[in-house]
Amino acid sequence: MEAALNIADAATSKETLMRRPIHIRPTSTGRRDRAAAAFTAPLVAASLVIAAFAAAPLLAANPDFAGVWQLDNERSDSLAPGRAGRERPNTLDLELDIALTGEDLVMNYTMRNENLPGPVQFTQNLITDGKPTEMPDFQGGTRTARVKWRKNKLSVSYTRVTPFGDLDITETWQLSRDGSELQVKLHTRTQDPRPDIRNLIYVRATNVQ
Repeated sequence: MEAALNIADAATSKETLMRRPIHIRPTSTGRRDRAAAAFTAPLVAASLVIAAFAAAPLLAANPDFAGVWQLDNERSDSLAPGRAGRERPNTLDLELDIALTGEDLVMNYTMRNENLPGPVQFTQNLITDGKPTEMPDFQGGTRTARVKWRKNKLSVSYTRVTPFGDLDITETWQLSRDGSELQVKLHTRTQDPRPDIRNLIYVRATNVQ
């Protein structure tokens, strides 16, 4: 008798369960869906954050680079090539006009010297996406350079091919704290284990010729 009552109670409970609205029935599928949703939500949020950072520029150009600059020959290392050239005085009147287009730069150089018949102009377009870009070289021909912003500094790296071997050169451009000077460090690696490091200092031009 007790066994029959138990069977009847079980049947009644099953029938009651089946009569419940479907949205309140406890099912293993519902539990799995809720668990999946709880797991997926953080992943979706993280993906949105990553996408937002990827869409925004990592580093912004420094607008204070723009303007006309003059090389300070007395405080700059010599531009003459080779280690022996370090001791030669700078006799080149070098003017640099920098304009910014978004993150990229246009550098217009004007060079004057008593041995030159007149001003020599030279233009470089620097695309700061960090990808290899071909550009004209001071010494003629072209070179492939990578240009990118590193915080407030501009990094330009390239290889110059010479009869004496390849030169791996990195230029690091930055402003002084008060913005009155544009400082350039030239780091050149050759077959010599010691790198050739030179510093150039540009000041704001007060008398543009």
